[in-house]
Amino acid sequence: MKNINVLLLGVVIFFFACGKDESSQHQDETPIVKEQITDKIIIEESSDFAFAPPSPLEIAAFFKQAGLVYDQTILNPVSNKDLYQTKLKKSLNFGVYAADLATCVVNDQISDAKGYLEATEFLANEIGMSNIFEETAITKFKENIGNTDSIIMILTEIQMNTIEYIESNGKDDLEVVYFAGAWIEGMYLGSLTIMEQDSGNVVQQLASQIEFGNRIATGLEVIEDQDPEIIYIRNGILEIVNAYQNCESVKNLTDEDVDLGRLQMTKSELKEISELIVALRNDMIE
Repeated sequence: MKNINVLLLGVVIFFFACGKDESSQHQDETPIVKEQITDKIIIEESSDFAFAPPSPLEIAAFFKQAGLVYDQTILNPVSNKDLYQTKLKKSLNFGVYAADLATCVVNDQISDAKGYLEATEFLANEIGMSNIFEETAITKFKENIGNTDSIIMILTEIQMNTIEYIESNGKDDLEVVYFAGAWIEGMYLGSLTIMEQDSGNVVQQLASQIEFGNRIATGLEVIEDQDPEIIYIRNGILEIVNAYQNCESVKNLTDEDVDLGRLQMTKSELKEISELIVALRNDMIE
């Protein structure tokens, strides 16, 4: 597990560095065509199924490299942390805030990141995971403002501690819920970029991340306590995945398209999928 997390850190730093040198790409024509190769890293494997979600940092780094434009106003407001009363809501939004924190960091928005770090720590305490934050984590964070690589390492360590805590305490259900929240938030940020501008690289990355939806939905399905909201979130994820798979552009992909990571999608298809993602995310953070 530690080796996998070290590899994750390398991948994140690599894509973050690449993102600094690449400008956003825009297209005005329909359909949108782009080509991009992505790496998938297995984070967790359980006795029931192989759970292979991207981490919040990985999602943020891939979208950053694809050209997602940072906008603090579309993140889940830090003040919302006090709204969540159930453990499920707190766990889902712990994942949401982890994704927002990662988005701030990979975009060099460290002053914003501080608030999201504190919100993440607050919800971690609320759901019984206070020990994933070292006593010096916040202090280290403040001391390294301006040194993004160090901030990324601190954030990666927190995420490693999260996974190790979940593993050592047999809290597989919490892991799935956490990643569901982070995944939906990452997809939401990508969707807003697509709706506001024709960013072909973001389209390709969004499509590649949709493939993880089935894994997360499967994880939510095996949770013993099937809370109505878990069922709602799972059904919402499956609706997104099914809408994507039923797009004519996706149905018509050739083997070569699949091998090269090449994708064609119309604006109407993207609009349908994006609206589903935005609706599910907004329900989740209320």
